[in-house]
Amino acid sequence: MEIMKEYASGLRGVIHCYSYSAEMAKEYVKMGYYIGIGGVVTFKNAKKLKQVVQEIPLESIVLETDCPYLAPVPYRGKRNSSLYLPYVAEEIAALKGAAAEDVVLQTEENARKLYGL
Repeated sequence: MEIMKEYASGLRGVIHCYSYSAEMAKEYVKMGYYIGIGGVVTFKNAKKLKQVVQEIPLESIVLETDCPYLAPVPYRGKRNSSLYLPYVAEEIAALKGAAAEDVVLQTEENARKLYGL
């Protein structure tokens, strides 16, 4: 974190497959990074990641597959696929008290901004 604060100022990117604290996620968001959320958020024991999703703005989240790993429930343990992203969006929506369609639209916009599309 300290190295990124010192040398990555003004850069943008994704903190891939995020699995740390909400406090640390907020620091990355302040630096302008997106937080990558994938299938792990659907796991029952992913309490810390669920808290992160609840505490950071939807405008700072991008959806990830981490294919072939970390498929969401109900495909946990199987090969992951981008076809399963709706499960991730639905879980984020439930945690945020939002519609899954709104999560999809916002995270798509986030990706467009990130990649300059």
